[in-house]
Amino acid sequence: MNPATPLLIGRSSSHFTRVARIVAAELGVDLAFQPVYDLGSRDAADYGGNPAMKLPVLRLGAETVFGTENICRTLAERFPGGARILWTEQLPGSAARNAQEMVWHAMAAQVQLVFGTQAAGLPADNLYFAKAAEGMTQVLAWLDARIDDVLATLPQRELSLFEVTLFCLLEHLDFRPSVGWAEHPRLRAFAGDFAQRPSAGATAYRFDRPAV
Repeated sequence: MNPATPLLIGRSSSHFTRVARIVAAELGVDLAFQPVYDLGSRDAADYGGNPAMKLPVLRLGAETVFGTENICRTLAERFPGGARILWTEQLPGSAARNAQEMVWHAMAAQVQLVFGTQAAGLPADNLYFAKAAEGMTQVLAWLDARIDDVLATLPQRELSLFEVTLFCLLEHLDFRPSVGWAEHPRLRAFAGDFAQRPSAGATAYRFDRPAV
């Protein structure tokens, strides 16, 4: 790898990682990618040195950046010639900001459900997971009822963090099913439109496999 090439440490099956990869693609940034194969590891070194053992992590030379939004902002600052991105604080009013908050919540709940019930094999009817699933179901219905109005309020932009995170969440619900969202036509229409972007096509979810 060229030392000047930014390195993203994450998982191709992760919606948080995909957000960073889509933003990088929209900015025209060529990222090297280092997959993390074992989420059961409790060694921070396996997570790019992140003491919270969370992904993704970005390395820019000697600099390390933790977390999805932090990585997206750092890439936009370092490579300003790319797409103009609308950030959370630029969302126009509480309705749009509430929508972004609900997406972040649902993304975290998706990790909770997938890792807890599918990876760790814990019972899905446990109150901890049952409440997360019910909350996710309600969030999706809430977003479906408001998505068109929220998008209509957004100012001129080439991309917004809200749209990227929502798309990555929705496609992840098909990739790693936890709760259903087939009955949300507005969200389906949004995801279908966003999926036409080259950055979405280039970052499709898949499971990373170690070389044999």
